[in-house]
Amino acid sequence: MSQPGQIAARESTRGTGSPFVMLLVWAAIVVGAAALVQGIAWLAGFEFDILAHGRGGSATLLAISITSLIWLMSRTRRPAAEFGLAIDDRWIGQIGAGFAAGTAFAASWFGILVTAGVVGQRGDIAWWEWFRAAGSGLAVFVVAFCSELIFRGYLLTLFRERHGVVVAAGISSLLFAFANVSGGLRDGVSSAEVQLIVGLFCVGNFLATMRIRSGGILLPASLLAGWLFVATLVRKTRLITGVIDGDSAAWLCPDVDPRQAPVFWLLVIVATVIVATRRGSPVVRSAERQAAFATSFKRVYPFSGMNNFAPLDVWLGRLWQARFAVGWKYVPRLIASLTFSVVSTVVSLPERLILPWLLCKRPIPDPVFILGVHRSGTTHLQNLLALDSQFATPQAYQVLNPVGFLFSGWLFTPLLAVFSPWKRPMDAVRFHIFSPQEEEFALANCCRLSPYWGLTFPRQGDDYDRFIFPEDFSHCELSAWKRHYLLFLRKLTLWNGRRPLLKSPHNTARVGLFREMFPQAKFVHIHRHPFDVYRSNMHTEREGHAVMQVQDTDDASSYATRFLDNYHDMEASCYRHAAELPSHQFCEVSFEELEREPLKVIECIYQQLGLHLTPEFRTRLETYLAGIADYQKNRFRPLPDDVQTTIRQRMQPFIERWGYKTGSVNRRAA
Repeated sequence: MSQPGQIAARESTRGTGSPFVMLLVWAAIVVGAAALVQGIAWLAGFEFDILAHGRGGSATLLAISITSLIWLMSRTRRPAAEFGLAIDDRWIGQIGAGFAAGTAFAASWFGILVTAGVVGQRGDIAWWEWFRAAGSGLAVFVVAFCSELIFRGYLLTLFRERHGVVVAAGISSLLFAFANVSGGLRDGVSSAEVQLIVGLFCVGNFLATMRIRSGGILLPASLLAGWLFVATLVRKTRLITGVIDGDSAAWLCPDVDPRQAPVFWLLVIVATVIVATRRGSPVVRSAERQAAFATSFKRVYPFSGMNNFAPLDVWLGRLWQARFAVGWKYVPRLIASLTFSVVSTVVSLPERLILPWLLCKRPIPDPVFILGVHRSGTTHLQNLLALDSQFATPQAYQVLNPVGFLFSGWLFTPLLAVFSPWKRPMDAVRFHIFSPQEEEFALANCCRLSPYWGLTFPRQGDDYDRFIFPEDFSHCELSAWKRHYLLFLRKLTLWNGRRPLLKSPHNTARVGLFREMFPQAKFVHIHRHPFDVYRSNMHTEREGHAVMQVQDTDDASSYATRFLDNYHDMEASCYRHAAELPSHQFCEVSFEELEREPLKVIECIYQQLGLHLTPEFRTRLETYLAGIADYQKNRFRPLPDDVQTTIRQRMQPFIERWGYKTGSVNRRAA
């Protein structure tokens, strides 16, 4: 289900404007942002040229291009697989084969040049120079992936739908060529630069053909990375000293750059023809037939942790409690998380020290809490209610960086945009840095008192589960929990003073605590058939939790083994404390009814809780609901009979209370 603010972007590029218009929009965003950065650098007196290689110029321009591109791609509301961002279970083999082929081709080319005496070779290269060059060469993976994302992901897809494969490959390859020589074109076009453009155009066509035949950008990106890795080694070690044989060099490597060589063009063209004419149809990736990212890839992707910006002292405490038991395959993720954490801790330190003192007396409007366990429809309900301008609901960039989002968070917002997916890892719900999110992530990112640390350290999941239930807190822990929670709400409402709209599944067990903290708070409880809730949570454990963990799960105490007990106890706690609330502070809805008649359910909620439903809010609701009409839920196999029996035995009181038939809903779950 899409997030608020995305309605205007419902139509994809398949059915709307010319790809040239989309290209111009992207170019305008990049040029505007680059000019702003360049202007700030000039005003600050820095010697900085955003078009120049070195000193961060080209890296800054690349970051701007990728950030704006990902934003545009996410606005199309299309599956990532359509842009070539599909990584299946063969991803390790594809990366290895592509990188090996690219490296072998580049190494063979330079080897032939040296052996044939076309170029000179430096022979006194120390081992540490090779080591340093290899370290620099590892960065080519980022460069190659970003390049493929731009030219063979977004641009190729954009033009292919309107103008066919040949035109799309040609246009994207031409743009690829000009983009890679843009810095040199400021002083005019020389013959060497024309030759370079021709060579890059040939390379672009070859990579475009690989992208079309393989169905994704992973293989062409790995090929490009292999070539760039060898080229980086040659450049950093100064292995090639210069041209010796001028006649042969004109055909093989003019200006010591093989990309300008006619023989190189010929080989690349031949390779393109071979790939294009090989047997078999091009691979077509479908969002319905294949997830964008394989679970095995999610487990090792280093930048997906939801607690990357948690303070370093919180991170070190969690590692100490886990006795530093981190799986080797999760080490890159841990390094990335700790790196982000160190930077965030330093930058946000003034905000972390001063704001609690400045805001300690600031009143908080009594919130509206959305209750219901995970996968009960709480996100859908939050997205609907968040369209009402009377509410302030936490956004992703706030809960992921709660200690610094007021003043220093803007520094990290571009990083979140670059590394975050535009869909949640367990379903097709839209995700972006301004999407509504649950405040439980904010608690996990400012202290240890959250069950979500059990997703990062699943072997300690049972220990962290006690932070679901207030009665299991010690006195000191409860005081600290309240302090962190209230500070986040004070920061959330600082500039707008609006009533907080809060959604966290774990709040289902905290009604009594919230009634004590906010006597006039209102609660909306949403329930769903337990069979669907269970099935969807098991899917979430496989696909969603994989992006956060830094150790493998212990099957004996996994999330799956604990879920039903927590589910039962959270709902029991909710009803026990809700019985003490007046009717105008608590209402209950079913997900199934919300799905069938959303406007009617929202009207009932507002009527029972005494909230004012404005015409503006109704209009936003209607527009939003029209925008998510094509949302496709996950489809699952029916639950085995023994699992149904277990769920029925544990959840029977609630199945009866909610009026569900025990075997009625067993086809699909979101």
